[in-house]
Amino acid sequence: MAEEGSKRGRGRPPGKSERSQVTFSLPKDDFAYLQMLVRERKRLGRSVNDAARHVLIREIYEMRRTEFHKKD
Repeated sequence: MAEEGSKRGRGRPPGKSERSQVTFSLPKDDFAYLQMLVRERKRLGRSVNDAARHVLIREIYEMRRTEFHKKD
C-alpha cells in the first residue's frame, strides 16, 4: 500500500518521519489526569491517546534539546 501512495505522489509531507507504534499502561491517576485535560482543555487532542502522544513527544523533544542522553 505504501508503494501505491508513493507512486501517485502521495508520500509523507516534508518533515514527517515514518511512525512506529508504542503501547503502554498508565497508573489510574495519570490516566484520569489525561482524561481531564482532554475534557477541559481540548488543546492536546480529542482523546486520551492524543493527549498522551502530545505529552510524550514534547518530553522527547525537550530531552533531545537538553542532550539528556549525554548526562550522567
